[in-house]
Amino acid sequence: MTLVAVGAVGFLLGLAAHDIALQALSEGNSLRPLVGVCRRCGSRRGRHVLRCPSCGLLAWRELVVVITTASAAVAFYWAVGASWELIPYLGFLFLSAALVITDLEVFRLVDRLNIPGTVLLVVALTAASLISGNVADLVRGLAGAAAYLAGSSLVFMAVRGKGFGFGDVKLSVQLGLFTAYLSWGTLGWAVFGTAVIGGVVAGIMLLIGGAGLKTELPYGPAMILGAWTAIAMVGVGAIPISS
Repeated sequence: MTLVAVGAVGFLLGLAAHDIALQALSEGNSLRPLVGVCRRCGSRRGRHVLRCPSCGLLAWRELVVVITTASAAVAFYWAVGASWELIPYLGFLFLSAALVITDLEVFRLVDRLNIPGTVLLVVALTAASLISGNVADLVRGLAGAAAYLAGSSLVFMAVRGKGFGFGDVKLSVQLGLFTAYLSWGTLGWAVFGTAVIGGVVAGIMLLIGGAGLKTELPYGPAMILGAWTAIAMVGVGAIPISS
């Protein structure tokens, strides 16, 4: 029953993340989850409507998002268990899912979500760690955030922002925090998974003719999916966690 409940929470987080992401693309919009924002015309069609009455677009992408976030929520539960840390991990799932959508929409990780969201997540994970008494894990997580930030900053300077923007640098803080919190190996697999996912996507785009050698593709989704995959690997026992 617990897995069903966690999956249901992940489902709702996916719906909310989709709405929040689309609203955050415009600075003047208020952020209201679960209102059913159409990604084509921006109208609020309501969550009970699967086809936008204004433009006729089917809500197929929302289905992909909620299936993914529901599965990821269960994987996160397997990784951290029924602990206080599960709350910030689900918050991380929500924020990163929203950032995936903004990056796919406009090739930009919106600061309106990324920066305050990361700060809140750091505070939430710190509080959960102190309550659970996992201070050593928190210290490692913060060190991982700093390490990932340093590494991504070097990449940004090396490529001069082409294909790897400063938003990706800022994103690395939360990714490093939530992967290294489990173990250094989790962070390492997250970075490796990012490279593999990014390479596969670029290769597919080249094969189908959707991109050229100089085409810039959003890298944030690959970074986020790499982190999610590494955390899921911890959940299934493929990566040992630090004791």
